[in-house]
Amino acid sequence: MRIPDTSLKILLLLTVSLLAVACTRTADDFEVWGLDVSRHQKDVDWEKVLQHEQPHFVFIKATEGTLIVDPTYAKHRAELESAGVLWGAYHFFGHRTPGKEQARNFIKTARLKRGNILPVLDIEWHRFMKDPKRSAREAKNFCREIKHYYGVNPIIYCSTNFYEKYLADTFPEDEYVLWIADYRECPTLRWQLWQHTDSHRIPGIPGKVDRNVFSGSAEGFKKLIL
Repeated sequence: MRIPDTSLKILLLLTVSLLAVACTRTADDFEVWGLDVSRHQKDVDWEKVLQHEQPHFVFIKATEGTLIVDPTYAKHRAELESAGVLWGAYHFFGHRTPGKEQARNFIKTARLKRGNILPVLDIEWHRFMKDPKRSAREAKNFCREIKHYYGVNPIIYCSTNFYEKYLADTFPEDEYVLWIADYRECPTLRWQLWQHTDSHRIPGIPGKVDRNVFSGSAEGFKKLIL
């Protein structure tokens, strides 16, 4: 069916308008928010954090590549469980090793269970990323192994530019939950998690920490729980 020129122009204008609206939203427009931590926040006083702010969720770095385990993972996990904070774990993708083996490192270390947030694959540009197609292929192998073990696809964390340039064909927006890092503006991708800053400050955490928001309600966030 051929769309009349006038209707096509109206449709294009509406599309541009919707994107413009999406880009003008700020992190303050979303009520569900959380943090992500790693060894860089090794001395967190979670009791003090919770006295000042109440994050709805926290992601903890668990592993990297096929052998690396974040030295603060177990500590963060135990303290968050004790405090009753909803948490999940993420894996930092290594571009030089097989995705399947990386997934096994994550599964062994993270020890996620029902009630935790879905596992996360953090994939970013690195100087070791010599072949983008190979990296995307091995990232897909990581996801297959995660799905085989947990029964779900992992959340994909990356920047807007990285997703559009390297991952869009391999990880469709309608098949994966996207956690997008964009410190300039609200992403126009179909994201559910948005890391809007790496410079949040909160009593109880020395230095800066990443802050994230969820696109929906607290009830909607339950869909991201194992």
